[in-house]
Amino acid sequence: MSANRKSIARVKLAELKEQTKSGEPVWNGNLDVIKDVQVKIQISLGEAELSIAELMGLQEHSVVALDRDASHVVDLVLDGNIVGRGNLVVVGDNFGIELTEISNS
Repeated sequence: MSANRKSIARVKLAELKEQTKSGEPVWNGNLDVIKDVQVKIQISLGEAELSIAELMGLQEHSVVALDRDASHVVDLVLDGNIVGRGNLVVVGDNFGIELTEISNS
């Protein structure tokens, strides 16, 4: 076998026997365990459906109409799931969301 070829071998794994649990649970309802974990949220203003021809025809100053009117609330999205809704606001030089609804699930 040359030095450049890697050998492949089958591995036989032993079945893990169920063991009795001991110690403290990782999650015990204490948010201190996860409070510093960073998550990315998205704010969804709406959606639009375009044909490929329409998409390819977009130019500077083109307008794409969304499926919501301007007064409709925006969605707060976490991992593809809507977790809240609110109104779009301006905060200094940035956009923000004023939450009006938060999901319980």
